[in-house]
Amino acid sequence: MHSSSAEGILLDVFNLQERDRIVSFLTAEQGKKRGVARGARTKFSRFAGQLQPLTKVAVTWFEKEGQDLVRISDVELIRSASTLQSDLEGILLGSYLADHMMEFAQENEESSTSYRLLDATLDALLSGCDRNLAARYFEVWVLRLNGIFPAPTECPLCGRALEERVVFLESEAILVCLDCAQGGRRIEVGAEELEFLRRSARENLQQMSQRPSAPPTLHKIEGLCARIRRQFLQSELKSYRVMKQTLAGVV
Repeated sequence: MHSSSAEGILLDVFNLQERDRIVSFLTAEQGKKRGVARGARTKFSRFAGQLQPLTKVAVTWFEKEGQDLVRISDVELIRSASTLQSDLEGILLGSYLADHMMEFAQENEESSTSYRLLDATLDALLSGCDRNLAARYFEVWVLRLNGIFPAPTECPLCGRALEERVVFLESEAILVCLDCAQGGRRIEVGAEELEFLRRSARENLQQMSQRPSAPPTLHKIEGLCARIRRQFLQSELKSYRVMKQTLAGVV
């Protein structure tokens, strides 16, 4: 058994029996980890108030070869996510962000880019960044980091630069020029959406916030990302379905 320590972001926390909790967390160095926080549910637990989803922490754990779960020995708060989770929309969005990492982040593998993306997105949200913009930026980058999102620069079929209006071919998950868009299920991607995709590749959220895209553009980006994600996973994230259904009921 060996001990490890790292900065991490808690993704999911649920109860185990009467005293303990199972915690999933993401680190830059070792990717996604799952561990047991023993005694976390007891009245005077050393973990009291620390095990909240999306909290940024310094975590120490013991790991034994061949076992799936590590044993979490210490957690120290670095950044709370309580302001994001102070309302229903924030709670649902936070769950949606964490669900992406639960699905896409690799276990026990270096995941510095995924960690930085989640950390930067949470930091922007906690600083007041528009939630719709942050969610769309996050979606695009998760798919991009996993090699799923099609490049918005040139048509992969003919090699010409993509300009103004392009088409997403759902069967092949590629963006092509209008001339190459033949047959199959297709979604037109306009100039505004194409600009968002290109800007997101070179600008951070703070820069994107200075010249934000219009809500209709962000709505189209959301739909495009959802189609690409569903095609890759062959299902939809549960948190996305819950978020859409819940917010639709609230409105």
